[in-house]
Amino acid sequence: MHNSIIGAVQVLLAGVAWGTYGTIASYLPETISPLTVGALRLGVGAIGIVLILFVRNHGHLLSKKIHFPKRHIVSAAFALGVAQVALYMGIRRAGVTIATMIFIGTPPLFSGLYAQLIKRERQKRSWFFASAIIIIGCTLMALSGDTIVSGNNLLIGSIFGLIAGACWTFVGTLLRDMGKIASPLESSVVVMGVSSLIMLPIAWIDRAAWTSELNVMLMILALGILSSAIPYWLFTTGARRIPASHAFLYGLSEPITASLLGMIILHERLDFWGTIGYIAVVAGLILFSVWEMHSAHTAASYIVE
Repeated sequence: MHNSIIGAVQVLLAGVAWGTYGTIASYLPETISPLTVGALRLGVGAIGIVLILFVRNHGHLLSKKIHFPKRHIVSAAFALGVAQVALYMGIRRAGVTIATMIFIGTPPLFSGLYAQLIKRERQKRSWFFASAIIIIGCTLMALSGDTIVSGNNLLIGSIFGLIAGACWTFVGTLLRDMGKIASPLESSVVVMGVSSLIMLPIAWIDRAAWTSELNVMLMILALGILSSAIPYWLFTTGARRIPASHAFLYGLSEPITASLLGMIILHERLDFWGTIGYIAVVAGLILFSVWEMHSAHTAASYIVE
């Protein structure tokens, strides 16, 4: 029991740390390109995870000699880069609250569609029900308004959040496949490192925009360490101590943290329909989690019997 409590706390804290990304990124100058932000966040995050792995593996980056599939690495690295850029663009256009909720809310939809269309795995009615709730919620938020964003910016930002969610789902699928030969943290650091290397030339060309001010460099370090390396370590460590279905439920601390910071610090406000959409997305994610927990419990009971 004590071990599971520690795992739950670690996953919760991981979600909180991930949830700081949007607010921190909102304070970056608009002169920095989205590609630069993505490259620097992934690069600093990869370095942070490398240090964690060196400590954990007693001076070694990887726990054993591992040969990752090159196609998986390149595909995941490219998709991760697109996800970073799209999420940043979504936050700039639609605000932290809406872009983050759409980004977090859509992966269960895309993963279910992938399983249905590619793997030919029939989804349960509960998936369709929760998916419908989330789709309605995302649509209401995308077409709503707030005190800061209005018009096409809100819709365009929501689309960027949708693209980020789709790319993140693809990355997660490849990382799960790579997890058969390496730990989640080891797979993540390889993909993050390759992705940052692909985009680093853009960051080098754009270096005048982020190296001129100390506070900008500090925010970039915060994006890489606080909202990337640390939560990856906390989540991968904590998720091993609790059931996988529980980890997803505890991970809801990320969108809740992001939206609270957006409302408190950035003074973002949703209108009536946007608020209904926000509640619908949260409800849909909770339903996903509860049904996953119920399915896992039922399966375990069946095996015992």
